[in-house]
Amino acid sequence: MKSFSSIEWKSSAKNSWEMFKKGCGNIMPTLSKLSKAFLLPIALLPIAGVFLGVGSAIASNSVDGTFGYFLGSLLNKMGDVCFGNLPVLFCISVALAYTKDSGIAAITAVVGFLVMNGMQAALLHTQQADYSSIFVTVDGKEGYHQLYSLIEGTENKFEIKWDTLDFNLQDITGYFTKNNDLYTPVNSNRELIDAAGSVYYSLLWINKIPNGLITSNIGVNSLNTGVFAGIFVGAIAAKCYNKFHQTQLPSAISFFSGTKLVPIVTFVAVIPLSFIFMFIWPYVGMGLAAFGSASGDLPGGLDSFIYEIAERSLVPFGLHHVFYAPLWWTNAGGSIAEAFNRYSIDGLDPIKDANLIAKYTEIQEQFVRTWVANHPQLASDWSVTANMGTNGFNIIKSNISTQFPELWKSMGDQTMAYKVIANTDVLNFKDLDILGLNIGRFQSGKFGFMLLGLPMAGLAMWLNVPKENRKEVMGIYFSAAFTCFLTGITEPIEYTFLFLAPWLFYGVHMPLAAISFLFAGLFKTHVSMTVSGGFIDYIVFGVIPYFGSKAMSAKSAFAILGVSAAMAPAYFFGFYFAVKYGNVMVPGRDGSSNVQLATKADYKASKGLNVDGSKIEDGKTSKASAKDAVEEARIQKATKIIEFLGGEANIVDVDACASRLRLTVKDGSLVDKDGIISLGGATGALIRGTNVQVVYGGEQEAIKPRMIKILDEQRKAKK
Repeated sequence: MKSFSSIEWKSSAKNSWEMFKKGCGNIMPTLSKLSKAFLLPIALLPIAGVFLGVGSAIASNSVDGTFGYFLGSLLNKMGDVCFGNLPVLFCISVALAYTKDSGIAAITAVVGFLVMNGMQAALLHTQQADYSSIFVTVDGKEGYHQLYSLIEGTENKFEIKWDTLDFNLQDITGYFTKNNDLYTPVNSNRELIDAAGSVYYSLLWINKIPNGLITSNIGVNSLNTGVFAGIFVGAIAAKCYNKFHQTQLPSAISFFSGTKLVPIVTFVAVIPLSFIFMFIWPYVGMGLAAFGSASGDLPGGLDSFIYEIAERSLVPFGLHHVFYAPLWWTNAGGSIAEAFNRYSIDGLDPIKDANLIAKYTEIQEQFVRTWVANHPQLASDWSVTANMGTNGFNIIKSNISTQFPELWKSMGDQTMAYKVIANTDVLNFKDLDILGLNIGRFQSGKFGFMLLGLPMAGLAMWLNVPKENRKEVMGIYFSAAFTCFLTGITEPIEYTFLFLAPWLFYGVHMPLAAISFLFAGLFKTHVSMTVSGGFIDYIVFGVIPYFGSKAMSAKSAFAILGVSAAMAPAYFFGFYFAVKYGNVMVPGRDGSSNVQLATKADYKASKGLNVDGSKIEDGKTSKASAKDAVEEARIQKATKIIEFLGGEANIVDVDACASRLRLTVKDGSLVDKDGIISLGGATGALIRGTNVQVVYGGEQEAIKPRMIKILDEQRKAKK
């Protein structure tokens, strides 16, 4: 039997390690592009969120039929429709990200999304109870049993419950009308049946598909996959475009060549994806729902704490968008339908589950009392009183599921928050607290360190600058701190210390950020946000929902300010002493006062200088010449970046996101990181295998198109 020598074993282990590193290096560019793809729909959310929040507040405080009501409803729906169609927006953005912003790929992605959902609609069918065949005898017993048997399809399921609880006609009053000696269902008040909803089956799913996993995707009744299906379809559309958009077919069918072939191939390519989703998604969806429910049961904001450790640790790699997407936009982050269903006592054994039934009944009674107090007009319309208990709970549940399906089926921490804000006259955060649904647990904590935490870290860094240099650099620190406070854009501050001393990020900032989330989750601060969590988001999703539509309690709306106030000194002292005793050379501390966040070209143009540093003749210049000077500088900078990346031959792809230039190269070892930073404007660079990210904070949007243009010119010149 052959045995490995020590040298052979080491050689084999080394080769395996090199293969592993190469594989990881190839994964990073893919995940980086996926993260960047999410930014396109995410960028839409701030304005949509403003319209939704403000519109809801105006409509809630206006009389039906008045100008204010219609204006508020208009603004509300304009914002709400964006959040309701996030799956198709993600589908388009993923296709764009992987095809260098190809419009053909975007259209193809929409085609694929429609085809996939159309297939699902065809494979699904519903089985609804036949109301005309349901009768209840005078004593109520036979009909009540028959009614539930039709819903559940299990003949003996409620027999023990019926005998044990001894229901009588009074228990079903309002559900039926009396006709001689028989009672028939009231068509406008079908709570007992509709509470269970339509029963969905499919060719591949022989059992009942949970009602919450069915929704309307751009008008097509199909599986509620959140943003996942959109991401997969977008990726398939991008793959088809990259592979076939230049394909030449035989002359007989040449009309379908090139870009015309792409949607045709995609049309066929999504067919197996549709079958895969039909078969596995009910399992995956229920698994995600179980995760969302279980994570919400963790004590004292622990779920929020764990979330932020993971989310913040991925920020340096630009992958945090990939991490939080499922928690914000799928039932992994919670579901309103699941929150109601988990406390249903239907189907529980009265003997074996007696304690559970007592617990759930108590929660139902508490929910009904709270809901009636918060929504007296709707309670009157639905004939629900505070003392109805389980019957009232079922009525509320049934009416919401049938009359407000978009609210009922909403899932994901952010999506639920927006749907509740848009429908505060039906449900609010206080109601859902009773059902254990802590909406905002993966969002609210960000306000704690955005409003005061990181700005105080900026102040601490500035105070570590020698006194003689503080005046010169004060504007830079103040601007970055104010930007963080107002908009929640943290990267000018975060990346200042991340690339100077990464231990500040992981050892000081990340733990404090996680603590902020811990307290926000503990105090149930239901303040949602768009992306950033700055003061603007706080006004729109904290102040306006409280004063405008009473979506939350004062405790929820303002406890986050207390968390922020507590984080301010923690960040200040943490960063002040860490920078001081860690001898971190923050901008200005090294004795140089020439520190700026703007580009060199912009700075020199504002001072009346040419790109080469010489004064503009007579101190005057036309707008055109100043513009030309800036453009020339940007071209020169883009050219030098290409050179420092190892030249045109080493560059595979050029892209950009909100604050970074994202590049894919053939050989990461050829990249001159220090050379790129020496060109100015960049606060740092990150190289992982073949993936390169350069942090600019805004300038990357000007650099990217110029680099692409220069690379095209260089490659054409070689042909």
